[in-house]
Amino acid sequence: MHSGSEPGAGATRLAAAAKRLEEALGELELAVEQAETGEQRSQALSAQLHDLEQDRARLAEALDAASERSEKLEQARQEVGRRLERAIDVLQQALGEGDR
Repeated sequence: MHSGSEPGAGATRLAAAAKRLEEALGELELAVEQAETGEQRSQALSAQLHDLEQDRARLAEALDAASERSEKLEQARQEVGRRLERAIDVLQQALGEGDR
């Protein structure tokens, strides 16, 4: 007798094929879920990158403003120093002339 003609052999092959199909469908579903998860992660990373770029731009503007303010403060400090030196000179001259 041929193995293909044994009673139940066709059903066994069919059951095995159905099992392989189920396994393949399971793997396909998993691959689709992983692809969707990867896409979601990619979108989340893109959003984070966009946020970081905006933060960097704001920080760059703040740094520019702080640098400009620092430069103005340095100029003001130098001007105050020159005025104090002149005031000290005037006072020293006045005191020196008063002692004579």
